[in-house]
Amino acid sequence: MSRTRPIVTKLLMLCLLVVAVGCNEQNQPISEVDQGPTLEERIAQLEAELDQAARDRAAAEDQLLALRAERDRLQEQLDKMAKSAPAEGWDAVPGGAMTSIEGTVLFDSGKAKIKSSGQKTLDQIASVINQKFADHDIYIFGHTDNEPIKVSGWKDNDELSCQRALSVARHLRSLGVATDMCAAGWGEQRPVADNSATKTRSFNRRVEIFAMKRTS
Repeated sequence: MSRTRPIVTKLLMLCLLVVAVGCNEQNQPISEVDQGPTLEERIAQLEAELDQAARDRAAAEDQLLALRAERDRLQEQLDKMAKSAPAEGWDAVPGGAMTSIEGTVLFDSGKAKIKSSGQKTLDQIASVINQKFADHDIYIFGHTDNEPIKVSGWKDNDELSCQRALSVARHLRSLGVATDMCAAGWGEQRPVADNSATKTRSFNRRVEIFAMKRTS
């Protein structure tokens, strides 16, 4: 009996120690366990996100206002240009105005004779000149593409462009335009589009008419 008592005593002490350790682990504070962000931390995070969203919204509204202001400015400029245009189909240029007519409207290919379908266009131009530019000098310039003359009989594109400008000047005279006029040809020297492509080359075949204020 005396031998077993110390053994029993040790076993009891060991059991008490195990129970004490288990209770200690169960009674650990929640703060010592990994539970993620606290409610206070989550609230702070959401408030920061709301603040950033508000700043982004304010920046977007500022950009929207700036875009609207730019649109209004450009629209106002466009309206002023429309009001200042000397006449329909004419553009304001320093010292006067100009209009451009596609070559196919006035002439058949390689020809310098005004087509009947192009006479209506020149009738309108003559009317504008007599109404708005009777005290201006009129300059008429013929233009061609860079395709060489082959079968039309003209010496070169310079000659063709000059003859076309002269035909326009003579036709305007026949319609009663009495102001001073000058006709000249630029040939292929002043292209407004790419001559290497068939679709764009046609834009270079044109007649330009300038109405310029007299300087003396």
